[in-house]
Amino acid sequence: MANASKSTLELIQMGEGLTIEFKRSIDSPFRIARTLASFANTSGGTLLVGVADNRDVVGVLSELREMQKLEKASTQLVEKELLIQYKAIRLGTKLVLRIEVEESEDKPHYAINEKGERIIYIRTKDKSVPTNRLMLPGEADADTDKLLASKQVKTIIQYLKQNDLITDKILSQMINISEKRASRMLNDLAEKSILLRLSHYKPIAYSLKLAK
Repeated sequence: MANASKSTLELIQMGEGLTIEFKRSIDSPFRIARTLASFANTSGGTLLVGVADNRDVVGVLSELREMQKLEKASTQLVEKELLIQYKAIRLGTKLVLRIEVEESEDKPHYAINEKGERIIYIRTKDKSVPTNRLMLPGEADADTDKLLASKQVKTIIQYLKQNDLITDKILSQMINISEKRASRMLNDLAEKSILLRLSHYKPIAYSLKLAK
């Protein structure tokens, strides 16, 4: 767990960031699903419900009501379903819910929005960022633009629009290059945030990482 060794008060003092998010309450299961999915798709993290953005501990009115929304978010609004750890922490007279999400070995996870669309979210600084369209030429640095314009990368992206994963071996056979060169190419695309590197797969696989 990203923050397992830290107390809840320490997390509040640290403030929101890559692995920490505060919510006064769970106003929408859909929004919480985005947070949970983004933690799982990135580095894991801790969601504290009953804490305001300015770090004030406001507490929750009903633990049961919040947990019902949380359960809906984690089991119905995230694909693939997430296992989360949860505990209620009493800080003075206030009750805070602490929800831990591990970095997933089964990513990418999709959050389902109000329209029923499946969208990958990733964590960027203290935000859960939707990845709902391809990074386009002109929206990135010159090196990334050059990559996106190349015939080989267009072939990879086209393949991943129709298939979930690609590996070094698949790419080497597709465009007739060595597996070593294919590995370098895929890794470079992951470094440029075009692909998502799935290091828990054996062999290592890559999926399409869409970026807003």
